[in-house]
Amino acid sequence: MKRTAQQGFTLLELVLVIVVVALASVPILGQFSQAGQSLLLNEEIQTAGQLAQERAEVLLATRREQGYAAIAAGTTSEILTGNYAGYTRTVTVNEPPSGTGCAVGATCKEVLVSVARGGSQRAALTLMLADY
Repeated sequence: MKRTAQQGFTLLELVLVIVVVALASVPILGQFSQAGQSLLLNEEIQTAGQLAQERAEVLLATRREQGYAAIAAGTTSEILTGNYAGYTRTVTVNEPPSGTGCAVGATCKEVLVSVARGGSQRAALTLMLADY
């Protein structure tokens, strides 16, 4: 009878492959948890940006409907609730504005809108209101 060579892996070879795959998968699995944290942070930043834009649009509508004088200088803060619990929105109106940007012959107010969550600022927006 003719003897044929056996093909396959030994138990030792299979155990070594399992160990190598297990050691290689540890850093890859760590990347999954970091990706999840990054997604949550990106969602917070996007939400904060939308909240800042929302307040800026309200201020612009107030300026358009009630006039330039309706936007009073000062700082106001609000702690948001509901779907936006944990976010704090601060609006600061400076008159006259700091720095440049106001056209010659115009009166300007600089409006700074910032949104924070958990004590960290997530978004900030600056706009200039002018009265010609």
